[in-house]
Amino acid sequence: RSEENYNVGDVFCSNIENFNLYTTYCKNKPHSENFLSSICDNDFLRSCQRELNHVLDLSSYLLKPVQRIMKYNLILEKLLKYSNPRDTSNREKLQNALNIMEGVPRYVNDVIHLMGLEGYTGDIDSLGHLLLQDNFTVFINGQRRPTTRQIFIFKHAIIFSKPTPKAGQKHQTSRKTSSIPQPKYQFKNEVSLEHVGLTTFLSDDDKNVKFKIEVYKKGQKGVVEFYIVEAGTPTIKQTWVDKITALLVDQFEQLKNRAASSVL
Repeated sequence: RSEENYNVGDVFCSNIENFNLYTTYCKNKPHSENFLSSICDNDFLRSCQRELNHVLDLSSYLLKPVQRIMKYNLILEKLLKYSNPRDTSNREKLQNALNIMEGVPRYVNDVIHLMGLEGYTGDIDSLGHLLLQDNFTVFINGQRRPTTRQIFIFKHAIIFSKPTPKAGQKHQTSRKTSSIPQPKYQFKNEVSLEHVGLTTFLSDDDKNVKFKIEVYKKGQKGVVEFYIVEAGTPTIKQTWVDKITALLVDQFEQLKNRAASSVL
């Protein structure tokens, strides 16, 4: 491409679908590590390393794509920092690219956490796209004693799970290399967004970190169960409140449109 048409931001934005490969790669990383640990003493691999005079072994090279995910952000941040302030078109494209690339490692991390969910017997794909996941302190149905829950938000449902004692430990191969943390969670409950209500401000929330998820059931009056969710920071709370609110508004609009269509 000619220099006048070339823009790094354009390259990233036009290849957004290709970055999904990083998610697939990271999802399969534990399997590749397990396989590699079974052949780490293979004579052929050792001879190749010696002949090529490579200091790093194969496991180190397989880790590089995982490490590279974060480097894209750093490159774009520097390009944005040193770009011409008057070139608003270029800066806008770089900012769009940075926004995209900040989302890639975040989604990879979310998917890795979801891989650790155990005990769920439903069809996870039917819940829609995974949108958010995080660890919260939760008070269930007004209980005074809180519990820890890893919560996953999908397009159509919310899943509550409990971290297992091994959560957060890193996967180890026989060569003592580690790469991606392998959390584990035990499934506890699933709530369809069709049955969810949201209270964003609570009277006892001095730090502005709590919100309440209310569950309604068809044929039953009032709230049948509720979860007071305490986030680590006000920013995390707001992110979740905004996402759940947007989903509920979108759901309401779809129901309204369906009702209007049925009348016609």
